Amino acid sequence: MKTITRLILLLLTISSCTVYKEFPIDIYRPGAAAIPKNTQNIALIYRNFKYSNDTLQHYYKSDNQLKKAKSDPKNMDSLLVASCLNELASNLKNTNPEAQIHVFPTVFKVHKGAKIPALDFDVVNRIGNDVKADIIISLETYSYFYSEYSAEPGEPKPREVITANVWAVYDRAKQKITDRKTIIDTIFWNALDDAGKVQKNLKLPNRLAALKIASELAGGNYAKRFVPSWQKTIRIYAVPPPPDFESAEKFVQKNDWDSAIAIWKKYADLKKGKIAVSACYNLAFGYEMKDDIDAAIQWLNAAKHAATEYRSHDEMKRIDQYMLVLVQRKKDIERLNSE
Repeated sequence: MKTITRLILLLLTISSCTVYKEFPIDIYRPGAAAIPKNTQNIALIYRNFKYSNDTLQHYYKSDNQLKKAKSDPKNMDSLLVASCLNELASNLKNTNPEAQIHVFPTVFKVHKGAKIPALDFDVVNRIGNDVKADIIISLETYSYFYSEYSAEPGEPKPREVITANVWAVYDRAKQKITDRKTIIDTIFWNALDDAGKVQKNLKLPNRLAALKIASELAGGNYAKRFVPSWQKTIRIYAVPPPPDFESAEKFVQKNDWDSAIAIWKKYADLKKGKIAVSACYNLAFGYEMKDDIDAAIQWLNAAKHAATEYRSHDEMKRIDQYMLVLVQRKKDIERLNSE
């Protein structure tokens, strides 16, 4: 008898649990960095700073052995930086066709230290005045290293280039740095086809060609910080025990938000008890899916009020996390509309 009673209590406990489910969505977000809307002129410069321990420009690794390159051009660093900045300029021009973009890869002489010094805004303004630049994008420092790995006789050796670069955006109107970013990329080549079979006659880029390709990719990758893009993410919604919520879930899977919202609203009143927390939370989710962020924030505030009323600490944490997401999304939408 006791065993049966315990089983019934267990089933009741399980059946009374609220299930939280994930819903994948794509969000259109602005770039991580912004170029002011009315920017007419952009200057790209190279600070030519090298960390004191960055001494391997003319070295490479082959089969785990460090070797000195014998045929590097004297201006190899300038050539690679030019490739990087020109690719950045090309990408920026594609997204800002009206802007004039000026590339200055050799403004500064090489200088070294343990830390990148701040660039004096008097220098920024002198550079900017020459071309009437609104902003200056600076490649503060740029490092690269090439490696080759062992392969079977007659097979092309796999190879890679690691690039490390620090970027900064100087806004002359605001007289401040508006973006600073360190980016490390690894580019890898091998002779394997899609089936994993070695193509013995495939010609992989030699060291200088590989460094040039990697430099162009470094400039292109940084350009992505200024471009809006679709990003995959997930949202969470609640399915409490009442059958109505299972019906609402079916509408969620069909993207029928109006029908799901109509069901959730029936339980959103505090008089319905603790289930109002889940209902209001789901309404915030539903209105976000309808791109009504203001309504979503209002319903999430209602969920927080209900959670406070019933001292639902776990729900409070979940609500606070979602509120941060919604507030940021509202800011992102405002940025997208102003660009």
